[in-house]
Amino acid sequence: MILSHGGRPKPSACGRHRRCTLNVCNLRGNIYSVRGVNLRALRPVRSLPGDDDTAGSGDIDALARMLSQQAAKLRASIGDKELRRSYDGFDDATSGGVFGLQSWQLEECVFREIGPGFFDSSDFEVLQMLGRISVMRDTGGSVEGVTAVIAYAARFLPRLPMQWPQTVLLKEYLPVAKAVAFNELLVMSKLADLPEDQYTAANRPTSRSPPVVPLLGYFVSAPTEEAASLSMDAEADSVWLVYRWEGLRPLNMYLSDVRPPEPAPSFFKKREVAEAEAWRARYSMLRSLARALLRAVAHCHDAGVVHGSLSSGTVFLSSTRDEDAESLFVKLDNFGFGRLDPAGAPLGLSSPQLPGQDIDSTSPREGRKHDLQATALTLLETFSAATATSPSGALPRTSLTRLLFEIYSDDVAALRSYCADDPALGRLVGLLDEGGLAGWDLISQLVRGSRPATELLLHPFLALA
Repeated sequence: MILSHGGRPKPSACGRHRRCTLNVCNLRGNIYSVRGVNLRALRPVRSLPGDDDTAGSGDIDALARMLSQQAAKLRASIGDKELRRSYDGFDDATSGGVFGLQSWQLEECVFREIGPGFFDSSDFEVLQMLGRISVMRDTGGSVEGVTAVIAYAARFLPRLPMQWPQTVLLKEYLPVAKAVAFNELLVMSKLADLPEDQYTAANRPTSRSPPVVPLLGYFVSAPTEEAASLSMDAEADSVWLVYRWEGLRPLNMYLSDVRPPEPAPSFFKKREVAEAEAWRARYSMLRSLARALLRAVAHCHDAGVVHGSLSSGTVFLSSTRDEDAESLFVKLDNFGFGRLDPAGAPLGLSSPQLPGQDIDSTSPREGRKHDLQATALTLLETFSAATATSPSGALPRTSLTRLLFEIYSDDVAALRSYCADDPALGRLVGLLDEGGLAGWDLISQLVRGSRPATELLLHPFLALA
């Protein structure tokens, strides 16, 4: 398959299923085993002219740490009943269950609406495996993890002269998760057109618009040896999604690393004044993050798309520094459980995020409501972690979900009373109390989900200085 500059590559004769493999090497020169590849012929990849400076090993290692923390995220997005149904008759998982029931229908839709893959496996050289995303298999007597997606940092190797390799992100969706991959392709194609010129798109500087992680294309190919060893059908093809590497930072990594702001006292500035300024900068950063996240959600809803699995693992930030609050922007990722919402019918899959949620049976308005409620949880989780002065001040998402939707039944005022009684949550309460309890009102509006995200962007809490 030949890449053409300024146009989509022409598919190979088979078009749909390519039995090729990827060259795989480690950033530090170690060679991994990949089925069908002569490992002795592989060489470590060197930095080449034109490589994106933001794609260094530091960023890749950081992303690897983040992805390792996400091993259970996909499991958390699927209800227990759905999960048990999906693994009934697990031997036939590639053609049945929540991951496979509609896999072939979605595949046909992808080829009809998007066309065959724009890439081939020979267009890439894998640098490093970053991590896996797993689901849990209920065997009756125990629960075991099943790998669904493997993420890699890779080099995109263009075919034309004077085009330099570019670092990209590859996600290999194993056969058990084919429906998730095809669903993501269809949803993201509605949010942003796939590029005609993949090389130019991969080389383009990071921009704040559109607020979704940019998808370059996809291909269907034989699995890596790692994936084949984990799959129920080692001969089945994997679906590979190709994303531009932008050096953005996942929100959940920020939550795990964030510390109280450091005051900068001086001879002319008392420590108390410096500390107040540092916290003011932190609050400004958090409001900017909330604005950017709501703007991204509004973009999806205005395009008729429900994300379906919003969490700190699907939100990426341009910066985590308080001083960058004014220039901060957010992008959303992982649309594998998304849906097109204009007609109210799910595109392919549902992923309950909240108690009692069933997207498959809800109207378009309800789908957007669930996104807004998930946004409320994500903001509360972020605000609590970023204002915590001790470990007990950071409220994990599981605790917030239980408090807000189970114990207090959507009553945000009751949640505030709970937080106000805990000294460790004092700064969280102080932040949301500003502007006459404006922050709590924003959370309450999100939980009710009756106002669209576009309107909530004008909420007074987000306009506070």
